[in-house]
Amino acid sequence: MTPLISRLLPVFLWTFIGGGSGLDILSSMNVQFIVVDPAGRRTGYEPVTRSELTEIPSSRYGVKFTGNVEGGSGDSLRDFVAAFTSPDHLIDGSYTLRVYGEKSGPFWLSISVYREPLSEDFNVRGTIHAGELKTFRLMYDGNLSVPISIDTAVAK
Repeated sequence: MTPLISRLLPVFLWTFIGGGSGLDILSSMNVQFIVVDPAGRRTGYEPVTRSELTEIPSSRYGVKFTGNVEGGSGDSLRDFVAAFTSPDHLIDGSYTLRVYGEKSGPFWLSISVYREPLSEDFNVRGTIHAGELKTFRLMYDGNLSVPISIDTAVAK
């Protein structure tokens, strides 16, 4: 077996046997959020302590630079979004997404859920006030025959 094949074989076997799954979330720059998995572990921004948590294994949260936006005065303003990623196997169950308004106005969430060999994308849009909390639930099941859903009815 060539060295390249022997290095890649475990990756292919992991995907084939274990099936890959993952979750990516981006938000507009006027909100931050925290994800709580079915086991109660949290990753994201905690507004009470003003800190970032990374309790979900292999997950990351941070603010991501997305480019420049020209301001009215010609000054270049930076455009940032909050970003969450969990590249490893998701556990089945209900994921809670708590969105905190930092500035009043419209907000958006772009959510991508990966279940090998497919991925599904969801977009959530709404309005939020500074200091307001909105809660959403994402129902995940690794079984491809069970649809993934996002319950926006629980938004507060």
